[in-house]
Amino acid sequence: MFNTSSLSIQFLPIQESELTRINELSNMPEIAEHFETIPPVPMETTLALWQYIMNGIVSLWGIHTCDRIIGGAGYYIQPPGTRLSHSATFFLYIEPEYWGKGIGTKTIQFLEEEVRKKGYRRMECMVADTNPRAIRLYEHLGFEPEGKKKEAFFIDGIYVDLIILGKILNQE
Repeated sequence: MFNTSSLSIQFLPIQESELTRINELSNMPEIAEHFETIPPVPMETTLALWQYIMNGIVSLWGIHTCDRIIGGAGYYIQPPGTRLSHSATFFLYIEPEYWGKGIGTKTIQFLEEEVRKKGYRRMECMVADTNPRAIRLYEHLGFEPEGKKKEAFFIDGIYVDLIILGKILNQE
């Protein structure tokens, strides 16, 4: 458990019984605009995510405070034995009312530790350039811009660039 200011948060692996809440979060406009899936995100898509979790392709934790889930964070991997299987691609989303409280920082630190424990060498993510708040957070935590996918993301009727950020993890 982490104490962020006076806010106590906990990271717990998502359970199947919590998928309805994950779907609710996925459909909050401030969160959904940064997801690959165009809202409304159907429950079937969230159930498909559960299958990826069960198959070990995706790891997902609920961010809990006050006995409820206020966000999610995790990563996905490439199949073992590929030239990309040393890298984990992370994602993070938090209810807007909890933005700016240090939860994102603690969450990325938690994910880094989990990824390190699994033996991955690097973490990376892709962020729409319309999300400068996330880009600043990741850069503050040592992620470096590695490239740009031009007009790769479609938001509100326009194409925007995706920024690729990565970090080599020190193996401890």
